Amino acid sequence: MTGEAAPEEPTIGIVLVNWNGWRDTVECLESLLRSRYGAWFVVCVDNGSADGSIEKIGGYCAGTLPVESPFFAFDPGSKPVSFERLSASDAASRARSGPRVPDRSLVLIENDQNLGFAEANNQGTRFALAARSPGFCLFLNNDTVVDPSLLDEFVGAAARHPEAAFFGPKTYYYDHEGRRDVINFAGGSLDLVHGQTRHIGQNEVDEGQHELEREVDWVEGSCLLARSSLLEEIGLLDPVYFAYFEENDLIMRGRQAGHTAVYVPGARLWHKVSASSKRSPTKLYYLTRNQFWFVRRYANGGERARFFAWFFGFRLWFLLGVYLVRYLSRPSAGALLRGVRDGLGPLPPRPLP
Repeated sequence: MTGEAAPEEPTIGIVLVNWNGWRDTVECLESLLRSRYGAWFVVCVDNGSADGSIEKIGGYCAGTLPVESPFFAFDPGSKPVSFERLSASDAASRARSGPRVPDRSLVLIENDQNLGFAEANNQGTRFALAARSPGFCLFLNNDTVVDPSLLDEFVGAAARHPEAAFFGPKTYYYDHEGRRDVINFAGGSLDLVHGQTRHIGQNEVDEGQHELEREVDWVEGSCLLARSSLLEEIGLLDPVYFAYFEENDLIMRGRQAGHTAVYVPGARLWHKVSASSKRSPTKLYYLTRNQFWFVRRYANGGERARFFAWFFGFRLWFLLGVYLVRYLSRPSAGALLRGVRDGLGPLPPRPLP
């Protein structure tokens, strides 16, 4: 024994966005409370829900709303959870001048309307940074269940990779035909020629084939740990995307600033993939528009030329055939074409720090 105090755990500010999904959110929160790591707090941004989400989440924190999950039994002993509800207008002043946000607590910020995934995450991140200056911010989808060691694994990887600013887990499907060992994401690769990101290991049964901790092109936004110092350097998620490609844009800005992304196989979680949006014309519009914006921002001249040749020579006509002939969906075809039109329009400027 040296008599020296143990170093403090770096604090993690966890940002969740809820939109008419309180059942997912409370299951996610219950899984976080099983974490062995202690220095974390949650900022949950409600994006104008109309399903009573705020009251349900408050009831969960009070211990009056049990959680049902195939992953764990509800633990009434971990309740009540410190819970603070704020209007969007009050959040900024509370973050600057209010009392310290305690560990393992929840601050809920209530929006009157849906600000989009990117801006709601930014709203929560700004609060977290101002309220407690955490060493890391974790963007976490509310439709996930985390392993009890996830936060420990992330902090350990960050210590091993001081050059990296972003860290992502091994993600499994929440339920893949009754299995919970099927991989959805084990790191990501980027193809700017086709404007596409690829999930390494997708749909593979986990047999230990993706256990190497390594640098990757990108990590998925459903669970993305970022160093707070990097966010203060390059800015937050770009709200012009509204939804989709915003985490890829953030990581590309980080890479241009000299920082890498690391896949951490020991950090595990289970994701109800696309539980909040499903297939819809709205989703197709944002995916298409944002794909064009992303390629135009980050591809070099040769990659952009090859992307346009591929998209307009093949991809566009293939997708129109799928939506008009197979699905008989004129709204989807229209959304696709609007996405192309707007993606070719004026390119928004990049966000400032």
